[in-house]
Amino acid sequence: MQLAAGQSWTYRAPEGYEASRLVIGAIVTFDSRRAIVCASALGVPRRHQDGSVETVVVPFIPMTEAAFRQSVVDLDGAGEPPEAFAQHLQNWSDDPRGLTTFTVPFEGHLDRMIALQMAEIAGQSAA
Repeated sequence: MQLAAGQSWTYRAPEGYEASRLVIGAIVTFDSRRAIVCASALGVPRRHQDGSVETVVVPFIPMTEAAFRQSVVDLDGAGEPPEAFAQHLQNWSDDPRGLTTFTVPFEGHLDRMIALQMAEIAGQSAA
């Protein structure tokens, strides 16, 4: 399946968040590097320190194409990234530290994704 900006995808969302979607805001390539899928996660859970959970939008998640494909299940039509996506994309593009990109799948929790990425970098399991 060809990936394209504006697509809305189901993914392996946490229980109770099956309506959550990943929406592709942009697909970018730099030099000869592989495609980077820049997506937004709509309707995901965020747990607070007090144990409460709220539903939020993660406006910008840059992933390798492989990580995105590992995340998604089915194309669910068209979608729009949130308004904040464009500014996050610009900030990411302008970051002097480089274009940080996730190489691990998104499963509904950004903090878990970050932990998995850090474990992969360190060559360890995040279990």
